[in-house]
Amino acid sequence: MKKIFLLASLLFGTLGAQAQSVEVSLGTGALLNSQLKLEGMYHLDDMKTVNLEMRLINNELTSDDETVLAAATGFVLSPEFIMYFDNSGDDNEGMYLGAYARFKSMATSGWEEIDDNLNLVAANFTQTALGVGLNLGWHGALENGITVRVYAGAGYNAVNTITHTDTYESALSLVYGVPFHVRSGINIGYRF
Repeated sequence: MKKIFLLASLLFGTLGAQAQSVEVSLGTGALLNSQLKLEGMYHLDDMKTVNLEMRLINNELTSDDETVLAAATGFVLSPEFIMYFDNSGDDNEGMYLGAYARFKSMATSGWEEIDDNLNLVAANFTQTALGVGLNLGWHGALENGITVRVYAGAGYNAVNTITHTDTYESALSLVYGVPFHVRSGINIGYRF
């Protein structure tokens, strides 16, 4: 995973040298779920932007004494091309439409479910997904460089592989096995 983040950093650096301006942001909704979501934007001109989302998945189910009962870990990489509808004199601000690609890798550990015989069985799985989608959003920037971005969208996973590591097909793996996904966020950032 370190290689992926190194590659993303090199890509940011290369594009940043050619960009009109650069912006970094933090996904606030992800923080509420104890996840880290970072995004880097390169404003190519007043109406076009390239964005890269990197999100770490780290969900845990804990007992009252804080013992981890089950966890889901992984990452998401999602490059996006954004086109603003009307900048109204402000560069890279206002309503926009974004087309994105999305790669997700996730695995569960400690997950258990009740089977047909009412026995508690291990039900871990891994997911690898590759899809595309569209976002509709709003992007604003203050004079001091602080930015706010709100977006929501949906997409389709052309590849959505679920592997049952414990051979039991769980209800949770069936939910993640649906080929459609949603993508949303409220980001606070800074424009350089």
